[in-house]
Amino acid sequence: MSHLHAEHATLPEVEAFLRAHPYAILPIGSTEQHGPHLPLATDTLLADAFCDGLAEKSGGLVLPAMPVGYSWTWRDIPGTVSLRFDTLLDVVRDIAESLARSGVRALCTVSGHEANRGPLKYALRERIVDHLDIHVLNLFYPGMEKILAEAESPAWHDGILHADEIETSMLLATHPELVHVDRAVRDYPEPPASYGMTRVTMGDVMRSGIFGDPTVADAGKGHRWLELSTDEAARLWRAFLAEHDVTETP
Repeated sequence: MSHLHAEHATLPEVEAFLRAHPYAILPIGSTEQHGPHLPLATDTLLADAFCDGLAEKSGGLVLPAMPVGYSWTWRDIPGTVSLRFDTLLDVVRDIAESLARSGVRALCTVSGHEANRGPLKYALRERIVDHLDIHVLNLFYPGMEKILAEAESPAWHDGILHADEIETSMLLATHPELVHVDRAVRDYPEPPASYGMTRVTMGDVMRSGIFGDPTVADAGKGHRWLELSTDEAARLWRAFLAEHDVTETP
């Protein structure tokens, strides 16, 4: 399958590519704390790397990663840059409209940040599906159940991933120079019994900024988990394109 990175391409290259392959992939990350051992751009870097793997396996125009998402839970933590829920809906809608005007018939949004999933779901429902002639598939690490089952350490509350074994392993696989393994600690902050039912967030209960055990992370696991998830994502993306008859042309 053919793929092209938009930020490195010229106008004639993009025009020719979209005539033959009218579909695109958009990585969406965040800028927020990830403990003492991972960078603020962790979610963006992982979304970008994930989309590279997805594109190699299934094709598409890979767009530049969005470095800001919905990070309300970390709003009082230094370094956080966040969009409002409705703003993220509108931004994704505007991107989809721009792509549709360029001839893109299908868009795959890939979030590296779990809190983006809600806004992306409603961007599709409330801003895109009834207004634009473009099909959208929203993905967040397909196959995560298998990854969680393979992990040595338990996930934090309700399977939430943040600066834990899984994220740290994947960043070790993709950007090892940015991981400070000597600063990683095991940390499972205790949430109140009503967590998820009130305004209390991860930012309110955090201690180190870690939610899990990154001390057992390693690059080998990260490579394997990214491969597993991008394989599943490619299967879903190819099926989605076929379902909507978004096919390649000579």
